[in-house]
Amino acid sequence: MTGPALRCFALSTLLALVACDPGGGGDRSGPGRDLGIPPGTDGGPLPTVDNGPRPDYGLSECAATTVEASEATAPVDIVWVIDNSGSMSEEADLVQSNINDFAATIAGAGLDVHVVVITAAGFVNVPPPLGTDPTQFLRVEEDVQSSNSLEKLLSTYDRYSSFLRTNANLHFVVVTDDESDMSADAFHSMMFTNLGKTFRVHAIASPPGSTHTMPPFPGTMTGCGGPHGEAADNGDIYWELASSTGGLQLSICAEDWSRLFDDLTTRIAIPQMLPCVYEIPEVPAGETFDPNRVNVEYTPGTGGTPELIPNVRTLEGCTGEGWYYDDPEDPTQVQLCPFTCRRLEDDTAGKVDVAFGCMTVII
Repeated sequence: MTGPALRCFALSTLLALVACDPGGGGDRSGPGRDLGIPPGTDGGPLPTVDNGPRPDYGLSECAATTVEASEATAPVDIVWVIDNSGSMSEEADLVQSNINDFAATIAGAGLDVHVVVITAAGFVNVPPPLGTDPTQFLRVEEDVQSSNSLEKLLSTYDRYSSFLRTNANLHFVVVTDDESDMSADAFHSMMFTNLGKTFRVHAIASPPGSTHTMPPFPGTMTGCGGPHGEAADNGDIYWELASSTGGLQLSICAEDWSRLFDDLTTRIAIPQMLPCVYEIPEVPAGETFDPNRVNVEYTPGTGGTPELIPNVRTLEGCTGEGWYYDDPEDPTQVQLCPFTCRRLEDDTAGKVDVAFGCMTVII
């Protein structure tokens, strides 16, 4: 496979056990960027902090102890939904013949991959080794018709959600020769609510602007061009969804599906340092971990004053910028909200410090 240089997230992280003199806040940063997150999730500006003493509500100064955090490569979860209507038999064969190489190439990049396939029983039978590995592969047998791929991703969510990892980069791949009955915005909003994190959708569908002819049956659909190109309708909604989530827009009428799969693999098989989850390190001798005295600071890769990311208590509180514990009663991880996670994902030179010892800033 050829492709652009593998992207690395150069995230320098320090976990500091710190308690400080009383102090004030500082200026506020500018408004958050639009990252394609559903309405109401833009948290606006973050407070900034200087490099001096942090506010500690009158508690006395103490010595600082720092522990360097280990970085991890994010795993990858890929969910395929494949239209199994009568016009899709040839495309099913093409998916089936390419999907093992697809998964093997991603794994060869050093990524921990999970693959889910949603389609009817007997349609796209994924062969070994992927298809017989229950640790990597899950099949959800569901009848997926011409215009309901997005609805099926939502209605079967409970059947594959436990196979997804909270800390994984998530990709949906829709394969269909028709158009969706559900709008891109409606799907994005409902799936985001289910997941509580961002995701990408890749569309393998008929390009917008193609011309189609539907003769009386029995007959052959025409349009879209190419030897596999007879499509029922253009996939405008799928292409819109791919564009809004940063996914690929691929033509189902492509003559060379191995190249199509290469393009998809190149986009997905990108090792990324995980900016969304930070393990709480073992507290050094003589120190005490207090979950109410933790703060998260983000320094943009462009430099400037660090920004204080507020605690929002739980994932449900993630309506904008923020972080929360994996388990409030027995925390082992600091987890960033989807908006913050996406922001850091886009900043390849940013830095996060998790500071232990000062009163947590909560919203």
